Amino acid sequence: MTASGLVRAGQFNQASRQGAYILIALALPRLGVSRELIGEWETLLFLGFLLGFGWTSGLLQGFLVQMGVLTEPHAGRFSRTAVQVMAGISALILGSVALLRDPFFALLQIETVPVGWYLFFLLLLSRWPSYCFEQALLLRGQARALIVYAVINAAGLLLSLLLPLYLGASMLQAMQVLGAFAGAKVVAVLLWTLLPRRASTTVEPNPTSEQFQEWMKLSRPLVAYASVAALVTAADPWVVNYWYDGDPEVFALFRYGVRELPLLAALISGMTVVAIPLITRDRAAGLLELRKQSRKVFHYLFLLALAMMLTADSWWTRVFTPTFADSLPIFRTFLLVVGCRVVFAMSVLTALTQTRQIYLWGVLELAVNIVLSLLLAPRYGLVGIVWGTVLASYFHEACLVLYLRYRTGIRWREFADLRWYFAYVTALFAAYYWMQ
Repeated sequence: MTASGLVRAGQFNQASRQGAYILIALALPRLGVSRELIGEWETLLFLGFLLGFGWTSGLLQGFLVQMGVLTEPHAGRFSRTAVQVMAGISALILGSVALLRDPFFALLQIETVPVGWYLFFLLLLSRWPSYCFEQALLLRGQARALIVYAVINAAGLLLSLLLPLYLGASMLQAMQVLGAFAGAKVVAVLLWTLLPRRASTTVEPNPTSEQFQEWMKLSRPLVAYASVAALVTAADPWVVNYWYDGDPEVFALFRYGVRELPLLAALISGMTVVAIPLITRDRAAGLLELRKQSRKVFHYLFLLALAMMLTADSWWTRVFTPTFADSLPIFRTFLLVVGCRVVFAMSVLTALTQTRQIYLWGVLELAVNIVLSLLLAPRYGLVGIVWGTVLASYFHEACLVLYLRYRTGIRWREFADLRWYFAYVTALFAAYYWMQ
């Protein structure tokens, strides 16, 4: 399987998962679910991000680097045991939060306990270890297996939640069906870790303690950085809950406005999963491949962002119903962060293991974001909170580009086509001001 084929398989997997959640967001108001219950569902999605993004992202990026230096048959057994480790950490985190539910929710300014929160935790228990499982399939060239898994996973998520609602069930009953699907997924993924690879002709040796120590050593600064990044993303929802007294309806308006572009996460994740091990093995070739792939991503994401920015008036309420008409200005403002998502300095730093102190840049972004959001919220409301994120995000990416140059001597233009990048960013901001 070529690098481009693996990238496409990874992108399809990410797109399937993201697409399922987008379709759920579109379907809930059409199925008669109240804005308050939708706000509770969005609160659960926010909790899932806050609890899982930091440590899963850090461990997964370290996993990519570690898999880049391991050879078969060591890589096979290591990847399976890594999934088990992720499952154990997931159970520990979710169990701890469940026991401390009330003070944890109070800390996040969550006034209403979401319906079926414990069933959603089961979904998280199935989701987080599967991230490592998905990357293991991709890195071992099992693209077809990944695609089949992606289809089953997305279809199961959609049908288990939406079909009961369509048939007249309550939100709690639908969450119970979703929990049953999540439980089956947990069992299936863990069974995979116990079975040898059928195509293998050699016995897979048990991973050594040195391999796991190296994985954790690589991952520690990445976990710290990603955890701070999660807090940066969580800052806006926290400010919203703080400013509007934990109102779930306002929270729903905000969350519907700050949705990422369709396929954005899929395109970026699918590309970096392949690029990071390439850069680790061969710096020059990996940077060249990243530049080539990122140019393709520029064309898709920026053109899509421009089209959505300019045409949103004609389709927003048709897609999200009049219930979320007030989310449109938030959505337009949040589109501006697309330029921050495609810089990729962090991916290069990760591949070259230059990550020991990068969490400090995340702490700085968090401080800038909170200060700007609190300053802008009194005058501009929810849009002002989003502007705080936009400005802090561009500041953070500029810092990472400069830090990468300082630590490695690598210029931004070595892994990105800056002519296209700056042309698109300028056009995006011009379109935003044109539509005001």
